[in-house]
Amino acid sequence: MKRKRIWLPAILLILCPMALSVWSRSSQTGISLFVTLHQRDLEQIAADCLTQSGAPDRYRGVRVEGVFPGEAPIVQFSSGGWGLVPSGTYQGFYYSESGRPAAYQNVDLELVPVSDTEWAWTDGTDNGGSTRRISEHWFSYKAWF
Repeated sequence: MKRKRIWLPAILLILCPMALSVWSRSSQTGISLFVTLHQRDLEQIAADCLTQSGAPDRYRGVRVEGVFPGEAPIVQFSSGGWGLVPSGTYQGFYYSESGRPAAYQNVDLELVPVSDTEWAWTDGTDNGGSTRRISEHWFSYKAWF
């Protein structure tokens, strides 16, 4: 009987961190799930940002960074980051009205296809990032500096 009780805590110690990483807004899976679950509200926030109708600074713990202009403007949301300047990593997602992927903060850099749904970018130094399609107009991003 005592052996069975030992396995339960061990299993929980393994499964709990895995479950938290899926639900975390900082993991690719967590970001995709968050956008999918809240897409309607997020699209309204993106529309408000694009029309300059005013938008909240935060939505459910995610920071609304606002519009980043360019040939095809995006509305970027930050779900997390870590590291100290000058070395940090940032993650989040963005709305692209055109449905085209973009580099972090819509900086004009070439996106190199990694797959049908993922692209990478670099500025020629150790700065770089990647972006993945979540749905027709939504993408996740990870950037490092």
